[in-house]
Amino acid sequence: MNRIRQTLWVGAITCAILVVGCGQTYMGRKREEARERWALSRAEMATRLAQGCFERGEIGHAHDHLEAAIQSGAPYAPMYILAARLAVENGELDAARQYAERARSLDPKSGEACYVLGTVEQMLGDADGALSAYSEAVRRDPGRSAYVLAEAELLTSQGQAELALHYLEEAIGRMPGRSEVHAAMGDLLCLLDRHEEAVGAYQIALRLDPTQEGLKEHLVTALFFSGRYAEAELLLSELTESGAEAPAGWALKMRGDCLLALGRIAEARPLYERFLEDGRTSADVLVALAKCDILEDRPGPARDRLESALKQAPQHAEANALMGYLLVAEGRPGEAVSHLRLALAAPDCAEREIVEWLLARATEKTTGPTGEAGEVSRPADSESGGSAGPPAAGAGAESLGGIVR
Repeated sequence: MNRIRQTLWVGAITCAILVVGCGQTYMGRKREEARERWALSRAEMATRLAQGCFERGEIGHAHDHLEAAIQSGAPYAPMYILAARLAVENGELDAARQYAERARSLDPKSGEACYVLGTVEQMLGDADGALSAYSEAVRRDPGRSAYVLAEAELLTSQGQAELALHYLEEAIGRMPGRSEVHAAMGDLLCLLDRHEEAVGAYQIALRLDPTQEGLKEHLVTALFFSGRYAEAELLLSELTESGAEAPAGWALKMRGDCLLALGRIAEARPLYERFLEDGRTSADVLVALAKCDILEDRPGPARDRLESALKQAPQHAEANALMGYLLVAEGRPGEAVSHLRLALAAPDCAEREIVEWLLARATEKTTGPTGEAGEVSRPADSESGGSAGPPAAGAGAESLGGIVR
C-alpha cells in the first residue's frame, strides 16, 4: 500500500514539474512575441517620425529617430527603405545598398524596396543590377508608374530604346489613365524621330493632366518636327503671349520658324528681332533673319546676317548652305564651293540633296562656263540633253527650296 502511495506521489510530482516547465516555456514564448510586437511598434513609430523629418529636409533628426529602431533589428521593411534613402542623402551608398537589400528580403511583396535598391545600384554604376532591381519592382507592383519609368529611362540610356518603348506600351495597357506614362512614351518616340506618334502620346497626357509641367512644350516640339506648323504656332502663341513672364528664347524662335514655314514672313521677322533685342545672341536666329531677307529679295542684308552667324559658328551647316546659295546667285561660284562643302561636312546638314546639287552647279560654273553668272536655275533634265536637275526636295533648286524651310 505504501509502495502504491509513493508511486502516486512520484507521478504527481513529475506531472507538476512538467506542467510548470510547459507553463514557463509558454510564458517565455508569449513574452518574446510581446517584445517583437513592441519592437515593431517602435520601429513603425520611429519610421513615421523620421519620414516627417525627411520630408521637411531635416536629415539629421530623421537619422536620430531611426538609429535606435535599426539597432533593435526590428523586421520592418519600411524602416530599412527610409534608412537607405537617408544613407543616400549622406553619400553612404554601400550602407544604402545593405539597407535596401534588407528591406527587399523582409517584404517579398515590396516593390518600393526593389525600386530604392535600383536607384542605389544605378548611382554605384551597376546598370545591370539596377535594371534587375527595377524589373523586380515592376513585377512586384505593376501598378506603380515610377518603377517602369525608371526602368525605361535606364534602358534608353543603355541604347535599348525599342525595348524601353515596349515596356512603356505594356505599362499603358495596365494603367491607361497615368499621364506621366503617356508623356514618357512621347519623349521616347521623339528620341526615335517618330514625332507624329509622339504628338498623339502628348495629347493624351495633356488631356489626362493639363497641369503637368513642361507637357505643352513637349507637344509643341513634336508638332513642329512633324511638320504641323499651324498647330504648333497656335500653341506657341499661347506660350509666348501669356504675359505671365518673358517667353523663353526657344519658344520665340520656334514660333518664328513656324510662321516662316507657313510663308508668314512679316509675322516671323519681329519674333526673331525680339529674340535679339532681349540681349540674346544666336547664330540660328541670325540665319532665320537671313532667310526672311532672302525670301523678301534682300540679298545684301541676308549676306550680312550670314556673315555674323558664321563668325559665331563657322561650321554652321545652314548658314554655309545659304551663303553658298547667295554666292552662286551673285556669280561668285568659286567662293560658294567652300561654303557648300562645309555645309555638307556637317552631320546635321538639312536638305542634303539640294546642297549637293548646288555644289555641283557651283563646281561646274568654276571649272567651265555652263550658264550665265547669277543664274541658279534648274538645269534641263536628261531628256533635253542637259544634266540632271536637283532631287525633288522642298520646292526645288530654282529658289531656295527646302533649304529655307
